[in-house]
Amino acid sequence: MPDSRPSAAPTRRRTPRPFRPHGTGRLRARRSRLLALAFSGAGVFHRSEPTPRSVCRIVRQLVAELLLLSSERAPGRRERRRPAAHVRQIAMYVCHVALQIPLAEIGAAFGRDRTTVGHACNVVEDRREDRAFDDFVATVERITLAVFGTTGVIDHE
Repeated sequence: MPDSRPSAAPTRRRTPRPFRPHGTGRLRARRSRLLALAFSGAGVFHRSEPTPRSVCRIVRQLVAELLLLSSERAPGRRERRRPAAHVRQIAMYVCHVALQIPLAEIGAAFGRDRTTVGHACNVVEDRREDRAFDDFVATVERITLAVFGTTGVIDHE
């Protein structure tokens, strides 16, 4: 009686392929298409105006760097959250007051609600009574306006 099992296909030894991360071929093809399009002049790859998210990110980084330059000592273990909140609040304030970005767009850029941005603006405005803090915020505003200009930086719709 013949065996009812299907016969196994003969095994073929494959040559091992060199290791490549997943998707490398697709990325290489996409990159070459984009480069060809960029050098042909058919596509537009420049962005004339920065997005509110990128502007807010740059302002936050600017505030953090200036705060590190102005501080005398490194923050301790418990003192890390509060300065991060202060940096975020100052950046939100500068984005709203100096660059005139709407609260909703600032909130979306920082992952917060527009009411949180309004609260941050009120907190920073209250803290500006301190002379040193006022000088710091004024410096951040001047640098931000020098980087992004005073008119037409961001198109608000």
